[in-house]
Order: sequence, then C-alpha cells, then structure tokens
Amino acid sequence: MGKIITIKNNKGGVGKSTLSKNIAHGLALLENKVALITTDSQNDSLILLGGWFEGGKGLKYHIQTGNDVSIKVRENLDYIPVETDIFGNNLKKKIVKAFEIFREKYDYIIVDSAPVFNVLNETILTITDEIIVPTKLDKLSVAGIMRLINKIEGEKISVVVPNLVRNTKLNKMYNEELEELLGETGVLLSAPIHESVIEETLSEKGKTIFETASKKAEKMQEVYGEIIGSILK
Repeated sequence: MGKIITIKNNKGGVGKSTLSKNIAHGLALLENKVALITTDSQNDSLILLGGWFEGGKGLKYHIQTGNDVSIKVRENLDYIPVETDIFGNNLKKKIVKAFEIFREKYDYIIVDSAPVFNVLNETILTITDEIIVPTKLDKLSVAGIMRLINKIEGEKISVVVPNLVRNTKLNKMYNEELEELLGETGVLLSAPIHESVIEETLSEKGKTIFETASKKAEKMQEVYGEIIGSILK
C-alpha cells in the first residue's frame, strides 16, 4: 500500500515545487514507483522536470472517469497534471477513491500542495500520511510553522526543511530557534538547503538535484538523502 506525502506550507515562495520534484525523483531512483501530483493548475513541478502541460485532461478528469492521465517524466516516476483547482464538495468521495487506487499502483505519492484552501487540498490532507514543510528562516515563517504544528494536521508533520537559506546571523538564529521548538515534538528538522545557483540552473534545464555530477551539488544531495531516508523509515 503506497504512502501519500504532502509537501505543504500555507505561504508561497518557499520552494515547495522544487522540493517535491527532487524528493519524488530521489525515491524513484531507489527503484520505488512514484507519482508526483500537483494541486496547482500552473503545474510548476512538471515544468521544473522539463515537461509542459498543454491543457486538457488532468486530475479532475481522472477522478470523474477513472481514465489514466499520467505523464511519464523519469524512470519509475509519473506526473499527474491538474487542469483546474475547482472541485465541488460532491467530488470528495471520488477524490478519496482515486487516491486509494494511486496507493495500489505506486509506492509513494508526492503531493505538491498549493497554498490555497479548497476541496482538493483539504480532502488530500485528510488522507495524507505525512506532511513535509519547507520553510524560510525568518520571524513570520517560524511563527507559521508553530501554528501549523498546533493545528489538527500538525500531527502528520514529519519533517521541516529550512529552504532557500542564506549565510546570515538571522538565518542561523531562526534555525537554532526551530531546533529548540521542534526538539520535543518528534518532527525532524533537516539540515538547511541553501540558496544555490546550481538549483536555479538545473531547474532551467528541467533537471533534478540528482542529475548533476557537480561537486557543489553534493551537500544538497546529502540533505535530500536525509529527507528521503526519513520517508523510507
């Protein structure tokens, strides 16, 4: 039975799509069957993998008909596009049923969750097994993490990932504050992922962090290895 892992933060601009594509590809490289699913009709995570959704049949069509809409983007890695983020309450049960079928087909379902409240996102949260939260290291982001943990879905948070980190005193201070705040929660605080020209270049080329031999990427690959290792446990 496959595991549903949602990459979530209610703030935009924290690197959810980049994190999603790298985690999904890392799991696929370990011979797992993986689906990467977005809840954003911009389909940014597909673009970051070098693909493009021309429009047409996506997740809503699949939920309504059961027909396959997956796009193979790497070995062992399928992408499920979304053509719209408008889902009525009448589709909640069908969303759950569709994800039950995904669980049977895939070992891991990675959900790149848009920072909006709608039927699709809310329904997926009820059935997700784990939540991974990328965050920047600043006052508002750290406060937001603690609010998220104190909500009902906070019990599902397994990893917090400091992302787009800079070598500043403030970033270091807020990382230490997160370490202290998460210390007794059982939530893993991963090593930070720093702002990187390498990641920007790879994204431009439609590649993941695991598709470069650059020595400068090794530290980032190690951090993703830590995150993926926590998922496999």
